[in-house]
Amino acid sequence: MLWTFLQYLSIRRLGLGKPILLVFLAVLLGCLIAGLIYASVVFHAVTERNRAPHVQRHSTH
Repeated sequence: MLWTFLQYLSIRRLGLGKPILLVFLAVLLGCLIAGLIYASVVFHAVTERNRAPHVQRHSTH
């Protein structure tokens, strides 16, 4: 509730209209989605690197 009130005040104070607000929210949402994709790719790379190899190394006995 406090966040909504502060958001309302900041939008009115800056004089931003609805189109600019929608563009700002779209950019913010895009950054959030890009961050989630980046985090999932990094997490996948780390888990692949830490996984034990499927093929055992060649040993000479």
